[in-house]
Amino acid sequence: MTVVSALIGLVAGLVIGALVVWILAGSRMQRVSERAVQAEALLAAARAETETARAETQVARAETVAARAQVTAGASMADLITPVRESLENLRRASDASSRDRASAEATLTSQITAVQERYQSLEGATKQLVSALSRGQTRGQWGEMQLEGLLQHAGLVEGVHFTRQGTRRDGESAVRPDIVIMMPGGGEVLIDAKFPFDAYWQASTAEEQVTRDEFMRKHAADVLLRARELSSKGYSDGAKSPDFVVMFLPLESLLSSALDADGLLLERTFERKVVLATPTTMLALLRTIAFGYQRQLMADNAEQIRQAGAEMLTRLANLSEHLEGMRRGLDQAVKGYNSFVGSFDRQAMRQARRMHEMGVEAPKGVESPAAIETDLRTSDPAALRSD
Repeated sequence: MTVVSALIGLVAGLVIGALVVWILAGSRMQRVSERAVQAEALLAAARAETETARAETQVARAETVAARAQVTAGASMADLITPVRESLENLRRASDASSRDRASAEATLTSQITAVQERYQSLEGATKQLVSALSRGQTRGQWGEMQLEGLLQHAGLVEGVHFTRQGTRRDGESAVRPDIVIMMPGGGEVLIDAKFPFDAYWQASTAEEQVTRDEFMRKHAADVLLRARELSSKGYSDGAKSPDFVVMFLPLESLLSSALDADGLLLERTFERKVVLATPTTMLALLRTIAFGYQRQLMADNAEQIRQAGAEMLTRLANLSEHLEGMRRGLDQAVKGYNSFVGSFDRQAMRQARRMHEMGVEAPKGVESPAAIETDLRTSDPAALRSD
């Protein structure tokens, strides 16, 4: 029993001990669990702090990257803005220079406009004076003569040689005086009158309405025909060695063209009256044709003078040839006489001189016999005068 009791007691003690150990272990496990929970809480807190720190680190990195990107973007923006700023500065400078140039150009333009206005006023005054002067027939004739003189000089004709001014021409008892008389090469004359109608033409040019202008142009054509009739009635060509017409000079091309526009038969009507209407263009062609005739005549005169000079030169050469032939004959006779004298000298003098030398007569200076002339005189070849 005792053993059993002891065993029971032992078992009971073991149980109690195990229970106590279990209780103590449970309490310790609880503390351990609590500590584990606390550790887990601390670990979670540490993890949260780590995540927060990591998030903050990422944010800081992001802010750093953003800052770097902002700095890079700022540098790139500065690089982009610098050319724009320079372009704007250049544009500003160009605008300032353009403003200065515009102001200078405006000032220059203003001065030029002022000068043009002054010249226009001066030209207007000169035009009025010219119109007033051309309203007189004598002045128109003098102006026409001045224009015609310029054409004569341009054509190369010389006053006093190729033409004269206002040479009087007799037609029976009356006398006429054309403005210019041109002497033609080979004889003959061309008579030119430089007076022209102008009043109706000027009134037509200043008229504002077309109807009025046309009316004055018809009046101008009638004035030209009337002037042609006056020239025809004077009979310029009757008392001169000239073609059967007189030239009526119009110093402006428009004087004839406007008259022809108003009267298409004007030329034919003036031709019927032996009057030729000439403008500066046609007059210059006529004068140059006459100058060309003078050139051809000069060439012909020069050719005749050359022929005469050649004939005179041949005559002188013939005389010179005769003189040379006489000299040749004289020289030939002289050579023959010289050779005859040398032969006689050898026979007469030298032979006697050798004999005296043989007889012992010593001469202070030796006597030599002159040589004969063996060269023949050259004569001209008659064939050289014949042409090949």
